[in-house]
Amino acid sequence: MAFLLKVRWEIKPGMQNQFCQSEKALAEVMLNHPGVICYHADYPEPNLSEWVEIYANDDTFASHLDDPGASKPLGELINCCSKVSCRCWGDPNPASKERLKAFAAEYQSTGKGSFVLNPNADPASPI
Repeated sequence: MAFLLKVRWEIKPGMQNQFCQSEKALAEVMLNHPGVICYHADYPEPNLSEWVEIYANDDTFASHLDDPGASKPLGELINCCSKVSCRCWGDPNPASKERLKAFAAEYQSTGKGSFVLNPNADPASPI
């Protein structure tokens, strides 16, 4: 089952540039995982970054975190922050939930059938 994460990164003073560099490096890793449906990083104010990530399934999530290219930038991101929190919609499996503990994940209620991937989605579509 697909799931959506909203991750909030509270960046330590003086670490904004390092955080941004590590975020860009991690974004490059996402390109290796077609099951990462969406990756969006926003910087709504200094020392704060908010991300939206949509994973097609638990295997994609595990694959992304286990990618050797992800471990260094992810570790750097965590070290740049004073606090990381995550809200999750969908129903990740127990292994994914275990991994999400590191991000202080909280699970949000979602109406039955209200969070699904469009089975007709076509990333190459001109319309």
